Amino acid sequence: MEMMIAVMIVAVMTAIAMPHLLGAGQRAQALACQENERTIRDALAEYYMLHHQFPAGDTAAQLQALVADHLLDAVPKEPAGGQYTVDETDPDQIVVTCSIHGNLGGAP
Repeated sequence: MEMMIAVMIVAVMTAIAMPHLLGAGQRAQALACQENERTIRDALAEYYMLHHQFPAGDTAAQLQALVADHLLDAVPKEPAGGQYTVDETDPDQIVVTCSIHGNLGGAP
């Protein structure tokens, strides 16, 4: 009888904790994505300060240019497998957006 009560208590605790544990992974991915967006945005701003223009090309080419200029160590990988896009039409409002998490980083 005591064993059955102990098993029931463990089952209830597991049922309560499981949704929180599963959501923690998604929150961690969103936070990592947000940090990547900020890193890309800051590297683009620094590139603009150094060269008075943004790197040419699409987002992939721009990220490679940031790596080549040693402003990024490597092209950031989106933790959930998405892609980043850059909108840098205004040097004061660089927006980096993730195809999965959206624009989490906001403006500087």
